[in-house]
Amino acid sequence: MAMRLGEILMEQGLLTEQQLEMALTSQLLCGGHLGTSLIELGFLDEGTLGTILSKASGVPYARPELFENIAVPTINTVSRKVAKAYEVVPLKLTDNAVHLALVDPKNLQSLDELSFAIGRRVIPWIAPEVRIFQALERYYGLKRRARYVALDSRLNKTVRPSPRRPAEVSYDLGDAEPVSMDEALSNGYFSEEGQDASYGFGRPWREIAEELESRESAALAMKSSRPAGSLMSIPELAERYCQAGSRDDLAWAALDFGAGRAERMLLMFVRGNCASVWQERGFSLPDGTRRNATFEVTSEALFRLPMGNDHYHGALPPSDECRSFYRTLGVDAPAELLLAPIHVNDHLVAAALADGGTQGRIHGEADEFVKAFRLFSTAVLMVALRKQLRDNACPVTRAGVPSGDSR
Repeated sequence: MAMRLGEILMEQGLLTEQQLEMALTSQLLCGGHLGTSLIELGFLDEGTLGTILSKASGVPYARPELFENIAVPTINTVSRKVAKAYEVVPLKLTDNAVHLALVDPKNLQSLDELSFAIGRRVIPWIAPEVRIFQALERYYGLKRRARYVALDSRLNKTVRPSPRRPAEVSYDLGDAEPVSMDEALSNGYFSEEGQDASYGFGRPWREIAEELESRESAALAMKSSRPAGSLMSIPELAERYCQAGSRDDLAWAALDFGAGRAERMLLMFVRGNCASVWQERGFSLPDGTRRNATFEVTSEALFRLPMGNDHYHGALPPSDECRSFYRTLGVDAPAELLLAPIHVNDHLVAAALADGGTQGRIHGEADEFVKAFRLFSTAVLMVALRKQLRDNACPVTRAGVPSGDSR
């Protein structure tokens, strides 16, 4: 869908190749949909984007006026939980049908699930995700992250800067710099002010953190009840994430999830524009490779495979540029791979790679892996919440050392 969107925009002279490249790179670094990056960079206004999205998807465009003054009975047709999970907004009711604004109306499985959950026939409309998120906050109290709040000023406004080479672009991320995993798990990244908006959970962080603590025994019980050799389920993975006390706990939970589904798995840190090895299973990398192998995210061919989408799943392209990634690691290139960027608060902080080795295929469903990595993003924030809860419970002495610390 994203690449088709870019192709249509270029065919109609609404976007240059350089601008598309810049928007795709911005999407890789910040996450979200390609349309969000196009609005953010000032290359398209909302109306033009919506019209093109409608043409690409074959469903009508939900214009901004349709989101104004939506009737309470219409909003009540879709629960807050369903609206959040599927990122949908009900626009109107007709007979036994509900008209829904979605970001991805071509996902037939989601439409079927929505129809079952709502109990009505679903008539899909399409809208840019920035408008969907604005409406979800207005009607359901689902707070937006700062990036999407800042985009309000760009809605329905056209700003067409002159094309520049990608190397000359400074991406507008507000006051925030690209954030590494280390920074995401530090106190400095999570301030008291506006925490609930940043986390997007809709509840105070202390309440969430305390709930995580109470679920640890349930996680252990679930783990012990799984037959030996069976695949870890998504609910089991979620519980493992919930009991994680550190980023490495999260990493090993993700790797355990991949056991039996992929021959090899690799998790990489992303600091700024540089990715390096974090944890792996099945690659058996030498210590020197683990320490020294680094990759420039925006120029490494392998990292460009998911550009325009939230992941890449398929055969490894035969180009020498893609295979050089595996040569750097000192291992054979696979026949099939899945690569997913992991974003936290609209910053690329990690990347997950699973493959079938030199001959095999990935046995698990790609959607399961993608869901596992999306949960990973949320879990990173939860680990930080738990750390902050514990830190706040320890009074600090005048010397700046928590009471009870023997140092």
